[in-house]
Amino acid sequence: MELTNKMTRLLSAAACSLAVMASAVSAQEIVLTAGTESNEDGLYYRTLSLVDENLRENTDGKVALEIYPNQQLGNEASMIEGLRSGSLDIAVVGGANFASFLPEFQIFSVPYIFKDYDTYRAAMAPDSSVWSMMQTKVTDADLGLQLMAPSTVGSRWVANSEGEVESPTDMKALELRMRVQGNPIEAEVWGGYGANPVNMPMPEVVAAMRQGVVQAVENAPDILYTYKIHEAAKYLSRTDHSFYVALVLMGDDAMDKIPEDLKPAVKEAFATAGQQLLDESVAAQERAVEGLVAEGAIITEVDKEAFRAPLGDLYDRVAKGAGAEDILSAIQGL
Repeated sequence: MELTNKMTRLLSAAACSLAVMASAVSAQEIVLTAGTESNEDGLYYRTLSLVDENLRENTDGKVALEIYPNQQLGNEASMIEGLRSGSLDIAVVGGANFASFLPEFQIFSVPYIFKDYDTYRAAMAPDSSVWSMMQTKVTDADLGLQLMAPSTVGSRWVANSEGEVESPTDMKALELRMRVQGNPIEAEVWGGYGANPVNMPMPEVVAAMRQGVVQAVENAPDILYTYKIHEAAKYLSRTDHSFYVALVLMGDDAMDKIPEDLKPAVKEAFATAGQQLLDESVAAQERAVEGLVAEGAIITEVDKEAFRAPLGDLYDRVAKGAGAEDILSAIQGL
């Protein structure tokens, strides 16, 4: 009898210990790794900082991010592969680079796909048909990824080291070798404008310019200023050819780390951070332009119709070729 009571007490103690251990595990902070090519001053890094802040608040500190900037976890293509393999949890990537994995997103590389900033913001709203289609396409592609929130670097301009560019005619006359993003639409568009396109990671552009490998690049003022592009290419053209679509992606394996009861709060944290970042990006671009001018950049107003005219039927052709007719129709309906 005494032995039985002793065994009962031992089993009860063991059960209590296991319960305490399980409780401790469930209470532990889940730390997700997040990567970006951006440095700590960039909008992609700011996106992840906002996600981290909202995650901690929404989950009472149970979920957080560990952020790796400056390509510490690779360039955007390698980070996407990391998300798919489970070696990375979250990344911010440009829509143009992601189009190499999901061709439908090539539609966002066509210049002036959004007629103005208000149209762009409407498309990126959590309840918009465009955003819903984007999320569904990422899920249905069976890439092992989930589209969590939008990000951006602002509207994109052209910078070059050779002279002022007001129209595609100027670009052709200057015979610019130009860094573009890594998808075929980018090469077709800028080649059509008269440049000679080449793809390389953005952090390599300044060195390439100083070595004469490239003479031009298209990107947002915030990025141009962050990388000090104006020190090698002081001529900036205010093309506003792209209100840039960037993506906050999460691997399926990472989402599986989140307990079911926390998933709604986690998803809301991402959605909120995305809209906060889009709000902040306007002021960030204004500050970047002020900094560029103060440090010697020459800003040229362009003939936007001259840049629009060569596009012709490119919207419909790209949409049809990429299977993105529904996205194009939804954008045009905004």
